[in-house]
Amino acid sequence: MKISSLFAILVVTGALAAVVSGCGASGSVPAGFSNQPPPTATPAANTLYVDHNGTLFEYALPLSQASKPLRTLTEWPHLGIPPQIAVDPSGRIALASSKTIRLFNPPIISFAPSHAALKLTLTPAITEIGLSGADLVDIEYDPNFNLWLLNNLGGEVSELQSPLSQSSVAALTILFGAPGSKTAGFSNLIQARFDVNAALYVYASSAASARVFKVGFPYAKPPSSIGLDVAQADFVDASQWPPTAPQQPSLLLGQYYGALKSPSPGSPPPPPVNVLSQFSEPLNSRGQGLFPDVHLNTIVGALVADPARASLYTLDAADGKLNVLALPLHGGAKPKFTLPCLGGSGNCSEKGEHVFLAP
Repeated sequence: MKISSLFAILVVTGALAAVVSGCGASGSVPAGFSNQPPPTATPAANTLYVDHNGTLFEYALPLSQASKPLRTLTEWPHLGIPPQIAVDPSGRIALASSKTIRLFNPPIISFAPSHAALKLTLTPAITEIGLSGADLVDIEYDPNFNLWLLNNLGGEVSELQSPLSQSSVAALTILFGAPGSKTAGFSNLIQARFDVNAALYVYASSAASARVFKVGFPYAKPPSSIGLDVAQADFVDASQWPPTAPQQPSLLLGQYYGALKSPSPGSPPPPPVNVLSQFSEPLNSRGQGLFPDVHLNTIVGALVADPARASLYTLDAADGKLNVLALPLHGGAKPKFTLPCLGGSGNCSEKGEHVFLAP
């Protein structure tokens, strides 16, 4: 399971002040949430959403070996292909087809069109549109409730500022793969992720390799490679751990493709491996190179970190099983327990898996 993709040059339409406001600095957010990243430990989530090929399973947290889904929902009946899906910090869910975005407010009891709080038609003012609509490969919420779209039609990432409405247009557009830029050749977008400080990370590939690119808030500089090929990434900030946690490291977690160590002098480089890995941040802080501190010989199709419960939830790429691992990872770690994939035949292996935490 090798995923690929990332960026290009930053195109900001408007003055720098508009860029800052595009990230939600002046936009409104749902009641009870700040526009700024949380300064203290993240509260424990109450819900885990597991997505298998267009079917969403809702689990109550904490999980146990006996856990069963509270609800099983078809995300977009009759669409034909699974929609892209994202969950914001308040539990609102966005679903996107090639032509439409639907927003659903919690509690999520149905994805029927009549339950959608908003239906937004995609237009060229939002993202690149072709005869069949947009080629969305991922959508993602940032910590400030803004929704970001990754579109491989034209190779662009666009931001829809919170709160979304029928008049929403892209507040910011970042282009990828442009010749002469730091992302030249990396025009195949795959995933977007955000850290607690709203820095944007995009995983993209060229014909020969893949990299993670970072654009720090307020997105006023072009994206730059962090030098790693890491898919399914998630970021844990030291501030997200509860005060009682015995360890409170800042971590990058994900599916790493690359070497595990530097070659000995005069020796050829070791062959790359494809492993679930954990990196301490800041990266390369000990001068040992960009290699994982811990790795497990497994391939995951999705993951999400839960610092409040010192857990990492992963979906196995081969069979879709939900594994619950201790966080931080330790060498040779085994799952605390595993829950089976309930997606049915043909829906549990590399079919657009996602896992999300929600209130």
